[in-house]
Amino acid sequence: MIFKKAATTTVGLDLGSYSIKMVEIDHSGKELTLVNYGITELQPDAIKGGQVVERQAVVEGIEMLFETCQVVNRQVCVALSGTDVIIKTIQTDRMSREELEKNISWEAEQHVPFPLNEICLDFQVLDPEGDDPQMNVLLVAAKQELIEEKLSLFEESGCDVLVMDVDTFALMNALEANYEAPSSGCDCVVHFGNESTQVGLVKGGLPILTRHLPVGGKNLLETVQGQLGISEDEAYLALMGEQGENSSSETPAPDITSFLPALLEDVVTGVNRAGAFLESTAEGGVIERVFLSGGCANIQGLHAQFEEQVGIPSQIVNPLAKISFKAELFQAEPVEKVSPALMLAIGLGLHMP
Repeated sequence: MIFKKAATTTVGLDLGSYSIKMVEIDHSGKELTLVNYGITELQPDAIKGGQVVERQAVVEGIEMLFETCQVVNRQVCVALSGTDVIIKTIQTDRMSREELEKNISWEAEQHVPFPLNEICLDFQVLDPEGDDPQMNVLLVAAKQELIEEKLSLFEESGCDVLVMDVDTFALMNALEANYEAPSSGCDCVVHFGNESTQVGLVKGGLPILTRHLPVGGKNLLETVQGQLGISEDEAYLALMGEQGENSSSETPAPDITSFLPALLEDVVTGVNRAGAFLESTAEGGVIERVFLSGGCANIQGLHAQFEEQVGIPSQIVNPLAKISFKAELFQAEPVEKVSPALMLAIGLGLHMP
């Protein structure tokens, strides 16, 4: 008889429109340990609007990450993006989970704009211990063809999908694993991506609200590039407060502060509306803290300007605050610069193997 050794690590794979991020987290010890990570950029428009356009380029990018990082475990946890998923909090009569399973299709018909035979449906009761005659249910639906398309992509890349999560939920998992929840009120996660930004409210470990905003770092990059008349590479360095190879050491990086509203205006509005929604709910409450994550979180001046505009205490997230790692993993770039971009991948990697 042959016994197959069970995996002790989980691989989280974040498929973004600008780059692919991968982490490998070991669950076997007393504490979680990041044992590997990798980031590879994609060719422009390989993934556009959440849809894979250049399939072969994406497959090759995933394969290269595994080879470069020498990760053996090919069972991966991946995410559906906000554009692919319908997430709604609904109210129903209080009932047992068994009863809800029988009735959830009828509930979904009232809220999902697709035929039920074309979607995958899941749900979670947000207040299972409540005494009210009505209960809050988080409803999640995704088109079956989108799921099958992503499964096919990862299969072609030599991967076996262990978990398919929702991006905002994975971000919330990463936050919960590294920060103590406030005694009252909510935490807010703002994940700045290349093409879009995810906003999520979490209270007591439960998702309260999710929002997908169609604005990201690409908007700001194009604004800086056009306004300053510089190349895309130079614009990217300017966003990060760095100088190009041909720049003099005495010449400061361009000040891009005046261009930040191109990215922040819609995001600040989105957070303010989320706060207003929270105050209007039966439980009420306020957003206590905002955590900024994603590849754009370290853009020079972004954190300070965001906090000033939104008027809520904010910080750049550290998704490795309570996850150990070997210092040599971050020899090329400091952990505080890299880790915000790994937030989603880490949240995926927290799923048990």
